[in-house]
Amino acid sequence: MANPKPHLSPLSFFSLLLLLHFPALSFAQTLFVFGDGLYDAGNKQFVSSNRVDASFPPYGMTVGEATGRWSDGRIVPDYLASFMNIPHIPPILNGTADFSHGANFAIADATVLGSPPETLTLSQQVIKFSDSKSKWSAQARSEGVYLFYIGADDYLNFAKNNPNPSDDQKQAFVDRVITAIEAELKVIYGSGGRKFAFQNLAPLGCLPAIKQENGNVQECVRLPSEMAGLHNKKLLQLLVELSLQLGGFQYSFYDFFSSIQHRVIKPKTYTFETGVAACCGTGSVNGTSCSTHNVCAEPEAYLFFDGKHLTQEGNLQVGHLMWGSDPVVVGPSNLRELLFLPLNTTIILADIQEAMAATRQMKIESLYDIKIMESEMENQWLYQVGKAVSFLI
Repeated sequence: MANPKPHLSPLSFFSLLLLLHFPALSFAQTLFVFGDGLYDAGNKQFVSSNRVDASFPPYGMTVGEATGRWSDGRIVPDYLASFMNIPHIPPILNGTADFSHGANFAIADATVLGSPPETLTLSQQVIKFSDSKSKWSAQARSEGVYLFYIGADDYLNFAKNNPNPSDDQKQAFVDRVITAIEAELKVIYGSGGRKFAFQNLAPLGCLPAIKQENGNVQECVRLPSEMAGLHNKKLLQLLVELSLQLGGFQYSFYDFFSSIQHRVIKPKTYTFETGVAACCGTGSVNGTSCSTHNVCAEPEAYLFFDGKHLTQEGNLQVGHLMWGSDPVVVGPSNLRELLFLPLNTTIILADIQEAMAATRQMKIESLYDIKIMESEMENQWLYQVGKAVSFLI
């Protein structure tokens, strides 16, 4: 990965101002994780009556053992926990684990809508959180970070069952998913949650499993990626609205869609030999049936470990971007900055969030030259930070 830019980002500058005006700031020591197989730290093995591939080699090969994670090693929540200087967060279904620093509710095959077998929907994950919340103090719940990656399987299932949907059908389905997510975020907010971090959906048509299933591995499949793009725009709009409706609601929104698209198109720019084929599997791009008989020797050269999940190296890059990247990739604050924001800064940040939303939506729709986009966004930030500083002084 490229080295971080040496200059102080606008929000970092703003964070320093907050430290001057609010000296008694807390640093989150609790992480709650919700989502699907990208974030699953081992929950699937506790609910499945069948063999769970992630609990056996070659999964975990880079760290020496299979841990139930759908990767050759660590996943994004592991890296974020390390950056927060807390232990890796255990799966909630492991009854003997130490949950003092949070819990991982994510599980492979999870969806927002419906009730697929042997998994937990987002609603069921939030119910698990609500049932377990007495494990953490009110302060830990309010200062903790709530991390999400969810919805991919909803849109993959929709695309498979509706190969030629109308624009109205697409939008109606996205609205259903977003409405369901909103309801669960409000439940968590009602339990004290204030700091929310989102990894938006990948371009789903670029996943090796989906390209291989479609029969054209040279191009990403249009409909799944289109649905992910629609979802990402609506999700960002929802977060902006909630930040204005709910006192103290704060968020970090990472553009995973663009990060994956860039790495699929130009993998060597990001240290990968390929962003098309998976390290492990069979078929034209190793999209299915990962096993010890068909795994690559160097997972770090691949973006994808199997047909739908990233390698440890891919997860490491994503973790770094979520933690400390600039507004081109994540906003209105990265996760490191989110941790330092006082719990009572929603009004101060509201205008900044709206400015961020306007530029972010434009970027999701069309991935133009990054240099131009960066300049435009930083100019917006400087203007809005100036307004916030005037308010504070």
